[in-house]
This record gives sequence, structure tokens and C-alpha cells, in this order.
Amino acid sequence: MLVLDTHALIWAHAGVRIPRKVAQQITAAGQRNQLFISAITPWEIALGVRRGRIKIAGDVLSWIQDSLDALSASIASLEPAIAVDSVELAWDHADPSDRIIVATARRLGASLVTADTEILAFARSTRAVRVLEL
Repeated sequence: MLVLDTHALIWAHAGVRIPRKVAQQITAAGQRNQLFISAITPWEIALGVRRGRIKIAGDVLSWIQDSLDALSASIASLEPAIAVDSVELAWDHADPSDRIIVATARRLGASLVTADTEILAFARSTRAVRVLEL
């Protein structure tokens, strides 16, 4: 089971920056209905587009739905357990999106696909979340 970090979703949908072996794992997880994004990811994409940090073609909502469909990915609900875990993580990191994404992977027992250096460092130092590094 895999959870895609926000940039991993964008890159996987665009077919860029994802090593072939990881792309195969993403495809396989999608085929098994075991590929997820956090509920915060659509918000993070919409905010990034609004602020001009993320460039996509067309309507944001349509792009998000198209990316989920293309990858056979589902949105993991923001359950109370994920919300609480995101706050209680022993991690000196203020970004709530990253915290929720990490907590989502933990709750699902999934590996988090990411290139985020802060998340990778947290995973290495604490082993609190499994990661698949891009």
C-alpha cells in the first residue's frame, strides 16, 4: 500500500521525476486499489495553484480528478485518528499538510512516496513512517 505525497502525485500524473522502479510500484498499487493520497492533498494543490507555485492545465478540480483516475488512486479520509496523530507526532515540523500526509501513511500502514527532505529525515531518524524515496 502506498500514499503519494503531493509532489509525487503531480510528478506521477505528469510522468516526470519518478524513477521507473517506483513508477512500477505506483502502477501496481493502483491496480490493487492500494494507492492513496491524503485528504489534504487536493487542498495543497489548489493552494499551490492559487499562489502560482504549481502550474497545471485547466481547472484545478478537474485536474485532481483526472490525476486520481489516471493513477487509480483514492483519497484517504481525514479520520479523527489521523488528525490527532498529525498533532502528536514527535516531529519539530510546523507544516500541517506534511504532518497530515505522514499521519495518513501511518494510519494506513502504507509507505509514503516522497522526495521531501524534511519527511525523509524524520523517517530516517524516528522510523515512525515508512518511505519510498524519490
